[in-house]
Amino acid sequence: MSQRCPAFFGFAFLLVSIIAVLTTVCIANDNAKALALLKGVEKERLQYDSFHIRYEEHRPAEEQTIEQIVDFDKGKIRKNHFFNDSPSGKRSILLEDKMYSMTSHDDRHVAIVEHQSNNAYAAEIYDPRILGLADMMNHRIDVRDCLLYTGRSNFSVSRENLDGRPVFVVECRDGADNGFAHFKLYIEEPGFRLIKKTVESEFGSVYISNDYSERKFLPFPTKTRIYRTDADGNVVFDQHFTVKEFQTKRSFPPETFTLAGLNPPLNSDIVDYRSSRRLGYWDGEKIVDNPVEISAQELRELMRSPQRGPVQYLGIGIGGAMILLGLYLFLRRRLGV
Repeated sequence: MSQRCPAFFGFAFLLVSIIAVLTTVCIANDNAKALALLKGVEKERLQYDSFHIRYEEHRPAEEQTIEQIVDFDKGKIRKNHFFNDSPSGKRSILLEDKMYSMTSHDDRHVAIVEHQSNNAYAAEIYDPRILGLADMMNHRIDVRDCLLYTGRSNFSVSRENLDGRPVFVVECRDGADNGFAHFKLYIEEPGFRLIKKTVESEFGSVYISNDYSERKFLPFPTKTRIYRTDADGNVVFDQHFTVKEFQTKRSFPPETFTLAGLNPPLNSDIVDYRSSRRLGYWDGEKIVDNPVEISAQELRELMRSPQRGPVQYLGIGIGGAMILLGLYLFLRRRLGV
C-alpha cells in the first residue's frame, strides 16, 4: 500500500496538470475565437467613415417618434432631430474639441460647449455606427466600447440556432462592481452582423435585437429594438429604430460642420459656454457684433442686382416718347384738329 500511494498521487497530479493545461488551452482558444468575431463586427461597422443616414426613433410608452438625420465625416457629426409632436427640434454639430447645439429655432440661441461636457451629453449626438450595438448611446463611446473586448479575456464561444439561423454566441461575465453582469452577443458569420445582445445583472437586464433585411442599409440594421427591464422584470425603457436612408459620401461641403451648417435663424445669439460669454449675432453667414435687419445673403444679392446703363436709359426714353406720341394723336382725334 505504501508503495502504491506515491504512484497514485503522482498519477493524480499528472491528471490534474493535464486538465489544467487543456482548460488553459480551451480558454485561450475561446478568447481567440471571441476576439476574431468581435473584431470582425467592428471592422464591418467601421468600413465607412463618410456617409449620410436618416432613421426614426420610436418610443411607444411616450407615443413619440423622432426623425434623426446625420451627416458623418471622419468623426465630425451633424445631427438634426425632428419631433413628431412639436415644431421645435434639436440641431447639433460635434467636432473634436467642441459642440454647437441649438435646441429650437424659436429660441434663436446657439450654444458652444466643451466636447466632454454634460451639455454635450444632453445633445443626444453620437457616432451612428453604434446603432444596434448599445442601449446607452452618446458621443463618449465608440464601436469598440460596445463590443466589450477592451480589457477583457474571459470569453467563451458556442454555437446556437437563432430564429432558424446558426450563430456564434460570445459570452463574458463581470464581477460585483458591475452587478455580476452576464453579456451574450449573438453574431452571424459570414457578414459579422450582431443579431442580438443581452446583458443580465442583479440590477436588471438589457435586450437588443437587430433586423438586417434591407441589404442597401448594410452595415446598419434595418430595424433595431432596445429595451430594459428592472430587477423584477418590468420593462422600464423601450426604443425602436428604423433606418430610412443611407448614402456613402466621398466628402461634404466645407460649411457642413460649421455654424453655417447648423443654419441658425437670423440674429440668433451665439454664446460660448466655455468662457461664459456671448460672441455676437448670426447675420446668415458670420458672427457680427449687433443684430441686423437684412441677412448677409440678401444684402449680397441686392448689391449684385444689375445697374442701368446707357442702353437701358435709351430704352426708357424711347418708351416714354412713344407714350407721349400716342397721347398726342389721341387728343388730336378727339379735338378734331
